[in-house]
Amino acid sequence: MTPWRRIRLLAFVAALVAGGAIACSERRDGDEAAEMHAFVAQGEAAHFESEHRLAQGDAAGARAALESALRAPSPRGADPGDIRVVRQDLLYQLAVLSLDQGHPEDAARLATEGLELGLATDVFTSNLQIARGRALERTGDPKGAARDYHAALVTSEALLERSLGRDKSP
Repeated sequence: MTPWRRIRLLAFVAALVAGGAIACSERRDGDEAAEMHAFVAQGEAAHFESEHRLAQGDAAGARAALESALRAPSPRGADPGDIRVVRQDLLYQLAVLSLDQGHPEDAARLATEGLELGLATDVFTSNLQIARGRALERTGDPKGAARDYHAALVTSEALLERSLGRDKSP
C-alpha cells in the first residue's frame, strides 16, 4: 500500500469513527445504533478489502468489495449526513479505481453520483470534486475540470480555516 493510500485510509477510518460516534451518541434506540455501527463497519471493511485486493493486483475484487458496501441498505434512523459520508467515500474509491483502470467516463459518473448525495465543507466532498476534475480533464473537458478543481480548492481552504480556528461562518 502506498503511503498516500495509507494516509487516505487512516483519514477515512478516523472520519467514520468520529461520524459513527456522533451518530451513536444521538437519541437512538439500541437497534438503530447497532445498525449504524454495522453500516460504518461495512464501509470500513470494504475499504480495507479493496486496498488488500488492489495490492494483490485484483482490481475486479476491489471493485466488487466497494460496490457491495455501496448497495448496503441505509440504517434506520441514521443521520443522513453520516450515510452521505460513507457512501461518498465508497463512490470516491470507485471513481479513483475507474481512473486507474483508464475509464474516466465511469469515474466522472461515479463522482457526480457522490456529489449528488449532498455537498458539505468536508474532505469527502473535496475528494469527489478532485476525482471528477481528474476525470473531466482526461475526457477533454478542461473547463469542467477547472470548475471542479476550483470547488475543491474552496472547500479545502474552508477546512483549513476551520482547523485553524478562523472559520467566520455562523
